[in-house]
Amino acid sequence: MIRSLSDPSSPRRRGRLPLAAGIAGLLMAGVSQAQSPPAATAVETPRPTAAEARKEVDAAVGRLTCAGVRTAETAKGLRISGYVGSDEDAGSLKAVLTALPPGVDLEARVAVRPWPLCEALGIAGLAGGPEGNPAEQGVDAPTLGFNRPSLIYRKGETLEITVTAGMPGHLTVDYIDGDGSVIHMVPMRLRRDDRVEAGRPVTLGVAKSSADRIYTIAPPFGPAMILALVTREPLFPADREEVEPAGPYLAGLRAALAALPADARGAVAVRSAVLTTVAE
Repeated sequence: MIRSLSDPSSPRRRGRLPLAAGIAGLLMAGVSQAQSPPAATAVETPRPTAAEARKEVDAAVGRLTCAGVRTAETAKGLRISGYVGSDEDAGSLKAVLTALPPGVDLEARVAVRPWPLCEALGIAGLAGGPEGNPAEQGVDAPTLGFNRPSLIYRKGETLEITVTAGMPGHLTVDYIDGDGSVIHMVPMRLRRDDRVEAGRPVTLGVAKSSADRIYTIAPPFGPAMILALVTREPLFPADREEVEPAGPYLAGLRAALAALPADARGAVAVRSAVLTTVAE
């Protein structure tokens, strides 16, 4: 949860906004399945290829819900990365990986991003910004700077974010918490102007005027994420509720991106970041 305050220099407006966090663990790290010495048999079992192993992994990934898992063939085997939406899905994927025939080296780093984070990351991927792979987010993707570079925030600390757009347009910044709420940072009723210029930073969470909010970390704690998009046209009006349920909002965000003109869909730039809040 987070306490949101207006500019301290003006009369304070207090409200309690849910802002949960909690970092997701890695599914597997550096898993290696080296080939065992061949048994003393007349005919050796053919060594499985990376392509064959990839088919099995991709089939398992296709059965997951709210997941973004990428597989790539390497010189020795497979590299698997991305996220799943639950510990149960992480266990299912791990079981498939460990059941692969010996002889395929695996490097697997898959994080657990519970809903609604996994859905938000899926939307970011559709908009051109896969989580955890900045190289695929494009040169126009906005950059995100945090007052805590570790992305770990403790109770009572403030959350400050600097967004620098890579292209001119309209900025949308949302805080999505693990409890299923979305806090609109831009645009919102106190900050209706969402226009940005390329290369000019926008700071959120620092009270420079009465239009700025201060975000203070409070319980409950758990995983959360920041989702920032820059589009040619505004995605939503500024008079939306400042806090709303994630389900309807994410459905609306997906529909708004899909409704962009065909020539504008390529001009969507997106960046996401997962952070953690803790009690101490």
